[in-house]
Amino acid sequence: MSAQPLLRAEGLVPAELAYAPPLDLTLDRGLVVMMGPERARLGHWLRALAGVNPPAAGALHLLGRPLQRHDWRQLRRSVGYVTPEAPLLSILSGLRNVMLPALYHRMAPEQELERRAQTLLSEIAYDADHGVLPAYMGELQRHHLLIARALMLEPRMLLLEQPLAGLDTDAGDVLRDYIVAVVQPRVALLLVAANDAPLAQQADAVLFASAQSVRLFDSWAALLACEADEVQYFIQQERRACAALQ
Repeated sequence: MSAQPLLRAEGLVPAELAYAPPLDLTLDRGLVVMMGPERARLGHWLRALAGVNPPAAGALHLLGRPLQRHDWRQLRRSVGYVTPEAPLLSILSGLRNVMLPALYHRMAPEQELERRAQTLLSEIAYDADHGVLPAYMGELQRHHLLIARALMLEPRMLLLEQPLAGLDTDAGDVLRDYIVAVVQPRVALLLVAANDAPLAQQADAVLFASAQSVRLFDSWAALLACEADEVQYFIQQERRACAALQ
């Protein structure tokens, strides 16, 4: 790891989880998948690690410096956070929705930004008309556009909350492949909160969060081998629904 890791948490406790175990964590590069028995808990941790919500306790360092509340707007270009519940503007086409943050920040002339957006939208393996309004899109297209919109700002870190939520198996496979093959190479650190074994199997590290502990494993196999009760209980519960846990 570098002398200035992209993300460092010191005694961090999310505001919504006042009794959670304090987290000391250092992440620098690669794909990290956060898993655990409660989806809401994962979301609280992810928002705290993204600097979206101020913590109840502890300190967060992003991009090598301590996060202050007034840094939030400036950091949004370097630290992206995406949730499926984030809205697309109903009066703009998919293409214009993707361009909007970069237009707001005046990153480049409009023609250049449109070219960049078209490139991003061409990098997923399905046919879709990105000139339509969000009301006429399927779930896969909307999820893709939300991620592409964040990538338009060329962030160094990107945090995705439940990116596969609401997708059927085939659409989930397409978006998972896109996350690994296209999104991860574009950012230095990609942190994804999702109880998705196929994605975790491809991760550089797995972050497990429960009510009892938060543990960082250097691989999917290391999580499966952990003998802690809360980890084994999670594995057994997930195994019922996911053959990849076998």
